[in-house]
Amino acid sequence: MTAPLLETRDLRVDHHGRRGRTRAVDGVALRLPPGRTLGLVGESGSGKSTIAGAVLGLVRPTGGRVLFRGADITHASPRRRRELSRHLQAVFQDPYGTLNPSRTIGQTLTEPLRVVHRLGRAAAAGRAAAALAQVGLPPDAARRYPRDFSGGQRQRIAIARALVPRPELVICDEPTSALDLSVQAQILNLLLDLQRDLGLAYLFISHDIDVVRHMAHDAAVLLQGRVVEQGPVDKVTGSPAHHYTRALLASRP
Repeated sequence: MTAPLLETRDLRVDHHGRRGRTRAVDGVALRLPPGRTLGLVGESGSGKSTIAGAVLGLVRPTGGRVLFRGADITHASPRRRRELSRHLQAVFQDPYGTLNPSRTIGQTLTEPLRVVHRLGRAAAAGRAAAALAQVGLPPDAARRYPRDFSGGQRQRIAIARALVPRPELVICDEPTSALDLSVQAQILNLLLDLQRDLGLAYLFISHDIDVVRHMAHDAAVLLQGRVVEQGPVDKVTGSPAHHYTRALLASRP
């Protein structure tokens, strides 16, 4: 069996609010090998994005472990997180909300390369131009601002930003749910092409089980913070064993 690129072991995350403690993620165990896609599917509030936040260091786990290439990154320091950004990137649902409107696309793409990865100006600009080309945008996109682009183009820019450090793993958290259907298909197919060409692994999060079936090699179905079904995506979506998975399939439009 191929050693996992990403693994969670008995991952638990609690949220604290006015009504006390709520367990958002409860004992989740996942394995994602290099170059493959693991789809996390479930309705809103099932814990999908909380798992992504724990992997990225944005959410502090209550218990369990997150491993990247066998190393424990559960409580990685800020310095270690900066080092991990070379290998681990993310694309979120709202590209406009993650792009600084006062900075050009070129500035947004090159800043982490220059500050974190210590590349020179020319090298960083070349890496940014290559990433824009990979996502189907022209070189002059680097001189423009987020407001100059459509929603689908902004998501391409967000993907390009994730590509510039040349990561091994990209976490895709509902990357197409805010887009029109025709644009969704374009972005999903772009992600598949990039995986084929670059050997990327994806942790792909969606509430849409059809999207997960299209994108993923394996799937984990989440309900109230727990994995209720997990395995090859064809088996999970073709012969579901759990009533909740069957309900997700039956609720498709």
